[in-house]
Amino acid sequence: MGLGMPKPLLRPQPTSSVANILDESVARAALARVTPARRVEETEQAAHTTSVVADEALTETPTIRRQFILTPSADLTLKHMVALYSKATGSELTNSHVLRALLKAIEHAMPQLDHEAEQMDKLKRPKNDRANEAHRDEFERKLASCIVAGMHGAPDMA
Repeated sequence: MGLGMPKPLLRPQPTSSVANILDESVARAALARVTPARRVEETEQAAHTTSVVADEALTETPTIRRQFILTPSADLTLKHMVALYSKATGSELTNSHVLRALLKAIEHAMPQLDHEAEQMDKLKRPKNDRANEAHRDEFERKLASCIVAGMHGAPDMA
């Protein structure tokens, strides 16, 4: 190699959110028109507004990253769900596949979940300090109980 020539890069260079702004495909995706998977219509029913999800055979590309902090038992439950449905489907699923499927089930049951949530007593969310672990667990169990009740009341998915 000659004296003024840069050495070729042997491995990909790290990127950051700022560097991604310069990537044309990232900019194109950020500016693209998003087609929602389902159209949500607001309707008035008995003195409150509920969302009605209209079935439309549209698809969405997963592009939104979320970060969750789980307890060891919640992580074990997630791993169990992924393993269970990976075996059942004969496909290697990821946490994201299972979470999106759970959210589709929740979306389907939203009218019943909304009804159950309206029946709940107000709860004070405990801080995430270690000293509050028992209070946080109790708080999350009350939320889970309400969610299960709403899911039980939901019709079967077609």
